[in-house]
Amino acid sequence: MKNTTLKANITIHLFAIAHALTVIMFRHYNISDDIPLTVLTLVMVVGVGRIYRFPIDISAALALLLCFAGFYMGTKGAEMIACLAGGTLIPYANVICTVVVTELLGWATVFITSKQRNE
Repeated sequence: MKNTTLKANITIHLFAIAHALTVIMFRHYNISDDIPLTVLTLVMVVGVGRIYRFPIDISAALALLLCFAGFYMGTKGAEMIACLAGGTLIPYANVICTVVVTELLGWATVFITSKQRNE
């Protein structure tokens, strides 16, 4: 159990870093980051599901659901951060929000997939 938890920890944190770097790079070149972030989220959710031996078809469905949730939380969260900061942190608001949302989605996946495994 501890080995799978460690693998999940590392996977989620690495994907959060990958998400942040993707946002920074794509914002730097003024390119939309929607597709790369969606792909990263899909891979993270399915990967965490595989760590806990969660069925791949249900992992894929969960990944799609969490992509929609992540997109909504990410866009609204970045808007809230930018509003609270008076608009001065707009470039960093996206990065901060992306990391937080990725961590939340990753841990939600761990909660769902590990719970199913224990039943």
